[in-house]
Amino acid sequence: MPAVALLCLFGLLALTALAGCTPRPQGIADLDRYPQDAAVYLQKATAEAPLIPGGVQALLDAEYNERFFTPWHQQQASLSAEKAFWGITAFGDRQGYAENLLPLSPKRWQQLVAAMQPESYPSLARPAITVRNTACRVFPTSRPFFFDPRRAGEGFPFDYFQSSALWTGTPLLITHVSGDGAWVFAEAGFVAGWLPAQDVAWANEAFRAAYQSGSYAALLRDEVSLRGETGEFLTQTHIGAMFPVTAQTEAALQVLVPVRDADGAALARTAELSCALAAIKPLPLAPERIAEAANHMLGQLYGWGGLYENRDCSSTLRDLFTPFGIWLPRSSEKQALDGGLFYDLAGLGQAEKRHRLLTQGVPFYTLVWLRGHIGLYLGADPASGEPMLLHNLWGIRKKSWSAGEGRALVGRLAVTSLRPGEERRDVEKGRFYERILGMTVLPGVTPR
Repeated sequence: MPAVALLCLFGLLALTALAGCTPRPQGIADLDRYPQDAAVYLQKATAEAPLIPGGVQALLDAEYNERFFTPWHQQQASLSAEKAFWGITAFGDRQGYAENLLPLSPKRWQQLVAAMQPESYPSLARPAITVRNTACRVFPTSRPFFFDPRRAGEGFPFDYFQSSALWTGTPLLITHVSGDGAWVFAEAGFVAGWLPAQDVAWANEAFRAAYQSGSYAALLRDEVSLRGETGEFLTQTHIGAMFPVTAQTEAALQVLVPVRDADGAALARTAELSCALAAIKPLPLAPERIAEAANHMLGQLYGWGGLYENRDCSSTLRDLFTPFGIWLPRSSEKQALDGGLFYDLAGLGQAEKRHRLLTQGVPFYTLVWLRGHIGLYLGADPASGEPMLLHNLWGIRKKSWSAGEGRALVGRLAVTSLRPGEERRDVEKGRFYERILGMTVLPGVTPR
């Protein structure tokens, strides 16, 4: 065999050996064991039945709209400087790491704090609106802030400067501006933080009056492109976004879409949405409709704080219930404690938690809360009888937290049991159940 051929062969063998030695992330068996289809867990007798009376849902939808537009009815900032700039205290005495995974220098930290100009907050109170999907940040920078990436469960994707994604068309009150003018501090109905100035437009009184039409289209699909009357691209939008309806036919809805003019002011353009992609809010609140919406989201990649326009556990639920007019706070803890009728399960054994969920939980309308995590109870698996959970999670914590990744990776919206990963030797049995703190039946349901 020629020398060149031998070298190539040895090189190929070496690469193969190296590839074989490289550890590959391993997932959990639940993803194959249980159908990744929310409709499988519907109960035929109740799949089409409304979960709450229509009049109650109408009141909840009106409350949703009021909260959504709250920033436009504020006269001033609602947050103190301490609450607005909580990141200074939360992260100031902790070593952060930059995008190169090296320690963030004290000089860089001082620059970030100075850019916020906390001494002059609040400096204005001006209504605005997002004109593209954007990231709400703890500091006025798009660069990440990680804790020690050598530790299991830290580093990517856990950028602690990321608060939430905001979809196009979110009403805001701008209350402050960064030192360089490139960022604005904004209050939305469910989150507050720094946004790139180019992602928002000033909303004058006439624009606000036209935009609050009273009839709103909710998106039923992700990554929907909205185009103007001449076909030009306006924005791309997702489930969880809503736009004012100006006209409708059997096949489509005409909606208003905010854009920014050369002076930074908001203008309303019209776009057409197929009725397959959007519907007038609120949709009928029945399990089969929730399952249908969930199935359009299932498998979407995990996004800490809405990173890359993906979702984490709480933003998944918030967006899922938007078309139904059910308002949920941004964080998992607030969703559990403020989202409806809360049942405290902390301190109960696994068998009792399982029993309480199966007997008192309302399938497709009950949240299961673990500290730092939350999911939607779907009911019992038809084959095993196990309670099933729809949740967006990065992974299942392993026994050994000091080495390696530290999690059995999932990294997407999935359906699992409450014993995910227990088939693995490196996952502690019953750990997931033990971490369950409570369940919350969403508003409008009579307690069982």
